[in-house]
Amino acid sequence: MLRSINSLNYIMNLNLRLLLLLVIVSVGAQAQTVYMKPHLGLRAGLNVSSSTYSPNFIYNLKRQSHPNLGVFYRIRTKKWAFQPEVQLSVRGGTFKGENEIVRNNFNFGSFVPVVGYIITEGLTFELAPEFSYAIGTPKSILPLRKNEFSMGTGLRFDFMDMAEDFSLNVRYIHGFTNMSTSKTESLSNRTLQVSVVYNLYKKK
Repeated sequence: MLRSINSLNYIMNLNLRLLLLLVIVSVGAQAQTVYMKPHLGLRAGLNVSSSTYSPNFIYNLKRQSHPNLGVFYRIRTKKWAFQPEVQLSVRGGTFKGENEIVRNNFNFGSFVPVVGYIITEGLTFELAPEFSYAIGTPKSILPLRKNEFSMGTGLRFDFMDMAEDFSLNVRYIHGFTNMSTSKTESLSNRTLQVSVVYNLYKKK
């Protein structure tokens, strides 16, 4: 009996919290100024990246952190957004062996045609295919190719009031290309990308 009462209280508290969250989101959406005109924007942030490698018997695979920079043009309707981007970023992980440390730093130039679904004003789900080309060849333990296709998924949070020109963008980027040209080895990139966005809204 006591367990049932505790469970009921837990469910009621959870429902109240969810209701409060919905009220806050609704009020925020009503108070937010919505800019529907197409606009340019700038983005800068951090990539936390790693590489998968197979077969691997001797290396510890470590993450690396590097900056990302980009520019975009955003077009939106009431529920959808299209945002082609050009990015410069560094991706790839570190291989740590007994006697050597190899950093696979891919300096990528990328074209990213982002499609976004606006869940509610201020919150957008993004699907971001990336077509990348490595500027220079990183030092590695295996021969590498320069072209990469990857897919990013994530969220864009638009700030309000005095910070309305800024957004926060979080994406997970999954590399589908085997960057190794060897027939017996494979290497691909995995990246968590966090960026601050500055929107050049047309306010008049």
